[in-house]
Amino acid sequence: MLASARKITGLDRLRKCRKVTVTGTGGPTMRAGARRGAGYAGLSTCASVWACPCCAGKIAARRAAELVAVMAAVRLMGGCAYLVTFTVRHNRGHRLAELWDAVTAGWSAVASGGQWHQDAAGLLGWCRVVEATHTPRSGWHLHVHALWCWSGDVDDTEAQRIAYRAWARWDRALRRSGFDSTPVRGVDARRVRLASDGCDDALGGYFTKIAAEVTAQHAKDSRTGRSPFAVLRDAVETYRVEDLELWWEWERTSHGRKQLTWSLGDRDLRRLAGVREETDEEIAAEDVGSEDVIALSGDAWESVVAGGHETTLLDLAETDGMAAVTGWLDDRGLAWTPARAAQRDHQRRGDRRISPQTEREARAVLTHQRSWPGG
Repeated sequence: MLASARKITGLDRLRKCRKVTVTGTGGPTMRAGARRGAGYAGLSTCASVWACPCCAGKIAARRAAELVAVMAAVRLMGGCAYLVTFTVRHNRGHRLAELWDAVTAGWSAVASGGQWHQDAAGLLGWCRVVEATHTPRSGWHLHVHALWCWSGDVDDTEAQRIAYRAWARWDRALRRSGFDSTPVRGVDARRVRLASDGCDDALGGYFTKIAAEVTAQHAKDSRTGRSPFAVLRDAVETYRVEDLELWWEWERTSHGRKQLTWSLGDRDLRRLAGVREETDEEIAAEDVGSEDVIALSGDAWESVVAGGHETTLLDLAETDGMAAVTGWLDDRGLAWTPARAAQRDHQRRGDRRISPQTEREARAVLTHQRSWPGG
């Protein structure tokens, strides 16, 4: 899907994502490991949670894990959590940019002011995510999911009362931007069960489900609308003008905006859970695989990308080992070399020893290696 997106995108970083090396020259290093699978090192990444199918999935998975840790910490201290959703009325004539600006202003009004500080007494913190869908009849639809976590127990009646007062601030801000909401459909507060029949296994599964609901909007299609990545899917499959224009509008408008934000300072939930703060860029750039095994030449990598074989090599590495990868490259006359320098660097830094499996794969690589230009 990323390869298809490169053909139509207006974003330079997306065109280069996982295609061009960080230095702009040569090819990447292939990494492998029994536990962490296979991957490439040295490739640039765009870190777009909105427009890149690969970066969005990788970042969303990490954010979901962070929420799992946060909710576990809330449970251990006897707290509770509510998932609160704020919506906005819209129609097909509204442009995405003006709608998004209104939603941003609405949330700023929700989480500020004297009433909020009064309602937030006992609040451990919050995180907020923006979800988007599109329908031919109503156009773009944006709404906000917010996870509110308290240090003690808050019953449904009180949570709904706080959510309604927050909705009132939300609606006033929307009206100043030319939009509005309704108290019936404009806000919804749903309690998150931090325990399920006293079973930790079931609890972990429930945490994952809730975390995915909050963060994995990049892959979500509702019954009444398409997610942005569904628009991308349709655009690259059909090249319909309507879908292409929708995707370009989405790229332009979402660029530079935050998908998920956290309360900060004393109400930073990540600090409560002992979660290290990582930027989207740091997560997207993390290499998959535990050991450098082979390095591809620039010409070889260009050939792999041109043929759409990036995942072919990863599949071979994970199912049949690196000897199968080097055999595939040799059959096509594509140059590669063992990543000896990386192995020496591991040893020089005193890192853990290379695993026996990776060492066997490296020996297989050396056995099958063809002559390398320059030595």
